[in-house]
Amino acid sequence: MSEPTPEELRDRIAAEREELGRTASALADRVDVGSRARAARDQATDQVKAGVGRATEQVKAGVGQATEQVKAGAGQATEQVKAGVGQAQVVGREVLTRTAGTAKQAVGTLDSALGGRDRTSAVAAGAGAALLAVLLVVLRRRRR
Repeated sequence: MSEPTPEELRDRIAAEREELGRTASALADRVDVGSRARAARDQATDQVKAGVGRATEQVKAGVGQATEQVKAGAGQATEQVKAGVGQAQVVGREVLTRTAGTAKQAVGTLDSALGGRDRTSAVAAGAGAALLAVLLVVLRRRRR
């Protein structure tokens, strides 16, 4: 076998150096704990960010659904309150009508009993009777 020329020796040495450089770099990467820890941290951070993004989207979707449910419930409650107010107005008119009729009867009875003598006293007594009638109606409604 013939001896290699100086040019061939230089090429072999350069190739060996290049291969040794790659091997040394790979070994350094394996031994460099800080670098590996940073890489693991970065990977974990990316995973957490992705999970937070998914969770945020799920929460937003849930909030949207809850908002719609609350709006629907509020609409129903508003309608029920309106119906209740309407019923209260009807009952209030009934009470007022009955009270006015009772007060007129009381004033008429007192006026006829007094024979038209003391009209101021009759009006005061009628107002008292009307107040008493209102109180009685309200108390009866509360007991039911």
